[in-house]
Amino acid sequence: MTNENNLLKIDNIDEVVESLIEFIKEQVKTNFKKNGVVIGLSGGVDSSVIAALCVKALGEKNVHGVIMPEKESNPDSVKLAEIHAKKLGINTEIIDITNTLVSFDVYEIKNEIIKKYFSSYNEKTQYRIVVPQDLIERDGVGFPYLEIKNENENIEKIKLSYDDYLTITAATTMKHRTRMVNLYYHAEKSNSLVMGTTNKTEFVQGYYVKYGDGGVDVEPLIDLFKTQIFQLAKFLHVPDEIIQRKPSPDTWSLEVSDEEFFYRIPFLMFDTFWYFQENNKDIQKVLSHFNLDPKQAERIFKDQKRKWNSTKNLRSFPPNWKSNVTLTPKSVDKIG
Repeated sequence: MTNENNLLKIDNIDEVVESLIEFIKEQVKTNFKKNGVVIGLSGGVDSSVIAALCVKALGEKNVHGVIMPEKESNPDSVKLAEIHAKKLGINTEIIDITNTLVSFDVYEIKNEIIKKYFSSYNEKTQYRIVVPQDLIERDGVGFPYLEIKNENENIEKIKLSYDDYLTITAATTMKHRTRMVNLYYHAEKSNSLVMGTTNKTEFVQGYYVKYGDGGVDVEPLIDLFKTQIFQLAKFLHVPDEIIQRKPSPDTWSLEVSDEEFFYRIPFLMFDTFWYFQENNKDIQKVLSHFNLDPKQAERIFKDQKRKWNSTKNLRSFPPNWKSNVTLTPKSVDKIG
């Protein structure tokens, strides 16, 4: 399914891009008064679009890209990030975070869990977490599966217990938080901002890591759906290899797309449903467009609402207690 349709097409894309450029420039130079920005380059479409916008807003000398692979990363991520950075003319550096993750026992935690289900698992075996791709067809929460690809290239899968799923994903989020630590080191030593890459599709469903890829100074893309990010990428001449690449968390050794791991439906369908619900549009138009019945639409809306509610803490500042302390006149008089 294509990532564009006439329901979410940006007609004034040149104006949108210009507005984004001005927003970035204002935040960096006027609001925060910083020298430039630091961006984590993943070889994906979101960070590529942000890098291109920042170069237009600030100039290539004021944009620094950091590429942070680890031993389970897809090698294409580094290659594509370097290709795009070279095209933009920005400075980059590669920081392999594998040793840091080893010190946190990230791989050991993961290995122990996988071996509970697949005793033959070893370092040559690839693994990933997927969710059932049947959201439209049946009610209920799609509980995750652990899949492994053995040395014979065969795929085996088994349902994870809830506790094991939480543990393996908690360990995995340390990869995101390790990257953010590196980004802030480079930002602070150069008096720069860390630029975020989260889009609206990710934001409304909590598909990011708090104090990881969600721990940034500015989020320019947070009001644009993933399908619209692809439109910006084409407009900004992001390399075709990046645009055509399947969006992926790139945290498991066996490749998995964002749709397979989290969304359970194509981005185009998700974005369109969210937009029509958020703006109180006639949903019948969407049903006709995707050839769905009301029951299938209800399942999509239910899943979206569940994820929105379960990830509220990611979108909230920590609640703080408001003081009700009363100072007596005598104590106030003593001040000074």
